Amino acid sequence: MTVQTGFRRILTPERIRGLVFSKAPLGRRGVDPNEVELFQKRLAEEIAAGDAENARLRAENDRLRRWYRDQGERVDGAVQIVPVQVDVDAVNLLSEAQLQAEAYIAQAEAHSRRVTVEARRQAQEILRDAQEQAEVAAQNAAQVYRAGAGGGYAAELEEMERRLAWLRAFGHAVQVQLRAASDAFTREIEKLTEFPDRR
Repeated sequence: MTVQTGFRRILTPERIRGLVFSKAPLGRRGVDPNEVELFQKRLAEEIAAGDAENARLRAENDRLRRWYRDQGERVDGAVQIVPVQVDVDAVNLLSEAQLQAEAYIAQAEAHSRRVTVEARRQAQEILRDAQEQAEVAAQNAAQVYRAGAGGGYAAELEEMERRLAWLRAFGHAVQVQLRAASDAFTREIEKLTEFPDRR
């Protein structure tokens, strides 16, 4: 069966499996016939599965209609609307709870933004202070080396002593200050998890 473009026909699994696509004109590249066949098979299987599911659902629908008729219920396809009794106090309580929750979230977000800005500022201070302490330690180490080197002085060794002292001092200063900042951050997080008592 060839593809007909003049009018629409309902696709069935059999029609899809039987489709034959016309060949591309000479000089033009066409599609891979194997891919087209694979697509046809898959599409046919999916439509067949959908048809089977529709048939199953129709049968279940008919079974339920018969059951309700046997129970004396009206089954005419119309949806029966059951009035729902709304508890005004419950609605008000839920609305109040939602507003309170939104207020808590807004406060937490604002507090988080402030903590983030403060943390960035503290991080810059930590680095600046650590660099200053490291520079002082490096200068001291260089002076100590020069004073004790005597005739065995070597500029490379002085530089190595200076760098080692700088790294030790920088690492120690950062470690101490980060521990203090981490403790402060932990306290801030604990504040966020404390909900006010609403009694």
